[in-house]
Amino acid sequence: MTLLIDIGPLNERQSDEALEAIYKSIHNHGDDDSIWNLHESPYIRRLIELFTERGLTRLEKVRTELTAWAEGERHRKGEPVPRPEGMMRRWDKGELALVKLYLKTLPPEQFTLDDWGMVVDFLVQRYLPEDELRSEAEWLATRSGLMGKVQANMQKAPTLKQVDRLLAAMPNIVKDASKQFKLSPMQHAVLDFGRARAAEAVTRLSDNVRHKMRDVIMQHEEQKMLNGGAAAPGSALKTRLLDEFAVLNRDWRRIALTEAGEVANQGFIASMKPGSKMKRVEQYANACSFCRKIDGAIVEVVEPSRPLKDPDTMVWLGKTNVGRSLSPRKRMGGELIERLPEERWWIAAGVQHPFCRGTWLNLIESEPEDDPDFAEWLRNTLE
Repeated sequence: MTLLIDIGPLNERQSDEALEAIYKSIHNHGDDDSIWNLHESPYIRRLIELFTERGLTRLEKVRTELTAWAEGERHRKGEPVPRPEGMMRRWDKGELALVKLYLKTLPPEQFTLDDWGMVVDFLVQRYLPEDELRSEAEWLATRSGLMGKVQANMQKAPTLKQVDRLLAAMPNIVKDASKQFKLSPMQHAVLDFGRARAAEAVTRLSDNVRHKMRDVIMQHEEQKMLNGGAAAPGSALKTRLLDEFAVLNRDWRRIALTEAGEVANQGFIASMKPGSKMKRVEQYANACSFCRKIDGAIVEVVEPSRPLKDPDTMVWLGKTNVGRSLSPRKRMGGELIERLPEERWWIAAGVQHPFCRGTWLNLIESEPEDDPDFAEWLRNTLE
């Protein structure tokens, strides 16, 4: 059956956004349970699972604690304390303790919407503090980028025991990585940009948690008010929280898969000599049509500054699909026209899109950059 969608009333920007959303939906990026499958690359598989586990544990703490507060389980009889005033900001330990004391001694039936907002802020700052999330992000980016460098210097995939050995010997932050290893300016840039991207992603997720939980609580309290102060029949607070956190869990998993894959692949490219040949591997469940099309593509690593680069047969550090489109058409005036090649997706050096699991495979012609110190560290660590 053919389904026609009329986008005539939309303007150019809205039409392009609609087309982009439709094509991303068609390609089913991350809309199924395959996102929880182990990553195909043994170099970053362990990192992704550790990062995912720690993030989901934090999110689960927020959900269970918010449920407990909503059901009055955290109330303790005692002398009420004044309500802490002030705008939402980063509270220190003393302020967190004061907020907790105020909330615990306030009878649940006396909670105002502002008090519920304080509960949400308290839980987010308690379990999703920005400084800790940024540290988690830098941990993921630094080690993923270094594992890309490891891949460039290994002839065969490592065992799980070898991966654990390497991770135990790796630094956690970009600054220490630059001290321990002689990173080129490009390799350092890969780690630094990866750190910044991952940090932005996790802090944005923390903000989303706060906004969504405030919305859930406000709707819950509104239903109670409309029902004379009692919870609505069949109140679905727990169900709503489960639904919201299921989405947030997927968002955290997306960060793990996307950021680790991006930094590892870019780190791999940055560690290969220009002229090296490699094969793109996009063999995983529910790979999109674009990724299936480029699976097996053999490309050459070239310098980013090289003029007249062939985007179909060459990759270079920093080559991404950011700002490019999956939709083959765009709207100009009252009609759809074909996008120019430079506007369309190409073979990116990192991942092709969020949730992408694509990796690179060394070919015989590939050769890592000259870094005997790193090669010796790798050999000693594995032995």
